[in-house]
Amino acid sequence: MNGLRFEASPDGKEVHIIVSCLDEAALSVEFLQSQFNLTEFRNFYLHDSALAKVLTLYRSRLAERSTPDEHIEPVQMLVAEKRQPVIASEIAEDRMACKLIIETAYGADNPKAEELKSYLGKVGVVKGINDAVLQALSNQLDNVPAGTQITETVATGNPPGASRQAKLERLVMPVQDRLMQPKLRDNGTVDMHDFGEIEMVEVGAALVRRIPPVEGAAGFNVMGESVPAPTPQDRALNLGEGTEISAEDENLLVAARRGVPLKIDNGMMVSDAYCVGDVDLQTGNVDFDGTVVVKGSVKEGMQVKATGKVLIRDFLESATVIAGDDVVIGKGILGRQRNPAAGETPFSVMVETPGTVFANYIQYAKVVSASTVTAAKHIMHSDITGTDITVISPKKTEGKILGGIIRPIQRLHCNTLGGPSYIPTEVDFSTRIAEPLTELSTLQEELSSRLNVIRGMKEALRPIEKNAANQDAMDQIRKISNTIAHFENLVVELKRRRQQLIEQVQAISETFEVVVERAVFPGVQLVFIQQALAVKQERDGCRIKCKDDALAYFTLA
Repeated sequence: MNGLRFEASPDGKEVHIIVSCLDEAALSVEFLQSQFNLTEFRNFYLHDSALAKVLTLYRSRLAERSTPDEHIEPVQMLVAEKRQPVIASEIAEDRMACKLIIETAYGADNPKAEELKSYLGKVGVVKGINDAVLQALSNQLDNVPAGTQITETVATGNPPGASRQAKLERLVMPVQDRLMQPKLRDNGTVDMHDFGEIEMVEVGAALVRRIPPVEGAAGFNVMGESVPAPTPQDRALNLGEGTEISAEDENLLVAARRGVPLKIDNGMMVSDAYCVGDVDLQTGNVDFDGTVVVKGSVKEGMQVKATGKVLIRDFLESATVIAGDDVVIGKGILGRQRNPAAGETPFSVMVETPGTVFANYIQYAKVVSASTVTAAKHIMHSDITGTDITVISPKKTEGKILGGIIRPIQRLHCNTLGGPSYIPTEVDFSTRIAEPLTELSTLQEELSSRLNVIRGMKEALRPIEKNAANQDAMDQIRKISNTIAHFENLVVELKRRRQQLIEQVQAISETFEVVVERAVFPGVQLVFIQQALAVKQERDGCRIKCKDDALAYFTLA
């Protein structure tokens, strides 16, 4: 034991071991480590590999002795050193936070809170510094083993305040919404047969209020840089026909005339609509340049034509509506079954519009829309064309499509398609690809014709080629050959166009989709291109698409 000691260098930065006389039993690295930990240098960084070298060298000198009592030269070696703390910083990519990563010192003083703050200043962190966290971190450094790594967030930025986007608040209910919203009874239930009165607005009535955007207060990051709030999106009021900005409030849209309020994008219009109670034999047919508002029903045999919207509070019975914009029927389209064999037209109701069509239900009607068609309760025995056709209701017994033919341009979405009695119901997507299919058919006929001409000309050329001894025959051969080459070039172009059309039709057909929420039944046929594909067994809710000329069923997500 007396032959072992540890000594510091004159500058106190290093510690040397001096081994002069040790018992054989004490010759181990663990023993030297335990002795080192009893000294004042125990917090220095100890090189375990140096201790192993000391023992090797000491054993070597013992082995070189002539006699066991011979004194050996002491072994002296650097085995420990003082190491300063290591401080690093990690600044978030958005500069809104800074962490300090500190490895505590070996035998040296750990940094105080003031030193840590000074370090932050050197790396550019000047705002959002938490002095209490720095002080707690400084205290912690002296209470953990040397070489411990501690990571702590010591500075955070102040994010900018939230910006508020501009909003448009409707102050009156547009008539389209009025006809889609049943009247609320006193007991809290809704009356699906009463949609309330279609209200008119007077001159100066407030229609839409613009709530201006508000930009949030700027924040700052830990580098002291200002962080502006996101620029809020503004929305300008859209002055529809029959409206103006209030003279007292630049953010208020008011009616400039008496009429029916109709919603438009980012605003409203006031239509000097033609308003009528019922359209019947007393009023006669209606043909109006603008919007027509029917406060009752359009009775059987009547016709309503309008360049604008047609808004019907109650029923569209066995009658015709031709509109230049949306058609909204508050209650439903109620046709009656016809007998084409007796010379009657297939449907007693006709609706035609480039706009959307909404009704609670549609029965025995032909509806042609260049936009969406929506029926909340059901579509029965009708012929419906629309981009997207939706028959959805929260009630399990509603949202049905039964009988007739549905012609979606893109998508059909319903609760139930077909019925347990297997009533024939067809869904035909081919309307959208009718034009390329017609062109494809015409092109195929032309291609066949061109190929027949080429074959005939080649057959006519053979006997002439056998007697090509004179100039006239050679001239004739050249002309026929040039004509054949011209037609062959046309055939190449026709085949190229045919392939383009085939790929176009295929790409379009892959976008077609039927979504059934509850059930689909046999009796339903789907036409995606030309071939009718039958549903062969009852299925629960699913998505239906065409794949490899067959129906593919997918579970609902």
